[in-house]
Amino acid sequence: MRDALKSATYKPALLKALVRRTREPYVARISLLDLGGEFARMYWNQTVVYHLRQASSLRKEAAVVKSIREIAARYKTRSLADLPEAGKIDIVKKLTAILPINVLAAFHASKPANMPELYRWERGWPYVEITRDTYQFLKTNALPLELIANFYWAELLENCNRLAPRIIQKISRDAASRRSLQKYLKILLADTDVKCFYCGVAFDALHAPTVDHVIPWSFLLEDALWDLVLACRRCNAQKSDWLPSADLLQKLMRRNRYGLRRPTLPVSFLIADEEVEQLYQAAISVEWPRFWSPA
Repeated sequence: MRDALKSATYKPALLKALVRRTREPYVARISLLDLGGEFARMYWNQTVVYHLRQASSLRKEAAVVKSIREIAARYKTRSLADLPEAGKIDIVKKLTAILPINVLAAFHASKPANMPELYRWERGWPYVEITRDTYQFLKTNALPLELIANFYWAELLENCNRLAPRIIQKISRDAASRRSLQKYLKILLADTDVKCFYCGVAFDALHAPTVDHVIPWSFLLEDALWDLVLACRRCNAQKSDWLPSADLLQKLMRRNRYGLRRPTLPVSFLIADEEVEQLYQAAISVEWPRFWSPA
């Protein structure tokens, strides 16, 4: 990993995939379909949810990213778990087909001469072979090996996604893990101006309030009060993880400048307009979906 060319993320991904296969009892042959399944789980959220680039050149999109985007668009889903069984089979097959072309033969290219190979693979084999000793090495050192893979993966992605926050957390997670926003709903409802931040509709029995991230959670990966607003269910669903229009960002900064107008205790936001604008521009720079406004 240290000596490898940093032009793609396949090497750290393959290392993580091999480590994860040691969660199963030892077998001498690990099928490429199993490795393809691990690739699907690792790359899906990075591509569909976090919109991370996986190649150093903007003109050359990684094959794994193209395949995942195609499947996500075809089945109109952002969640791998919600993908129909036919879609899951399709994406695993597509990623498995990439392994013999760009991954398996290149993995050991930067290996020092005195270091043993982690696996054997010859062109045409639908599997890789690992020895029992290698299996035990991968299993015993699973945690540090994943940390090593995550480090080099993050190092490359920082060059491809220079302004994206929390890259290491996005690489470490196979699935998006979100917390309840209920406590923030109570805080925001205590404000004296209780209506949808986006369309301005007053909340009632037909228009229940929800909490939304103005700059998407999947970009920031945090529930920061300065980024949270009340939204009707319609606007929340329509906006999804799109960036808001520039006028809505200005509205958010005005709200943050003065804080919430709670009768008992004013709530201020410890963030400057310049920081909010920088995060917004950072999302634009990595080609985040944009710009949403209520119809």
